[in-house]
Amino acid sequence: MFGRGEIDISIQKTSYAPGDTISGSVNLTLKKPVKAKEMTISLVGEYMTKVITRRPRGVTALDGGIAISDELLKSMPMYYSKTHVKSVRICGFKQQLDGESDYSQSREYHFEIKTTADIPTWSAVKWYLLAKLDIPRGPDITKKVRITIG
Repeated sequence: MFGRGEIDISIQKTSYAPGDTISGSVNLTLKKPVKAKEMTISLVGEYMTKVITRRPRGVTALDGGIAISDELLKSMPMYYSKTHVKSVRICGFKQQLDGESDYSQSREYHFEIKTTADIPTWSAVKWYLLAKLDIPRGPDITKKVRITIG
């Protein structure tokens, strides 16, 4: 166990169909007491997409903190372009398991998340459960468990 403690997520299976209920438990184990804002479980989907940034030539642009001069821009094509891959998050559901409190001992929380029939099931979306103890002004304690929906 590293840091302030750890979280474990227990579920009966890792594959679900749209409309299914995901149920399980979140086990929080702490090394020492900690004041936290809340304990939550979320169903999160993410997919990757390409982002292209274009700026017209002649406009000074910043690229990673380095200013590009007008002379350099003039030697470039009509537009300065930069392509990068970005993660897009779909938060399907968030459930509060416990509120603001002094968390001082190990606790177990049970949860049920009902998925909708129209939840995105394309193969590009990667779904996971995210349990989080939100600690103000400090590193949160989190755990992710990958699941499949579709």
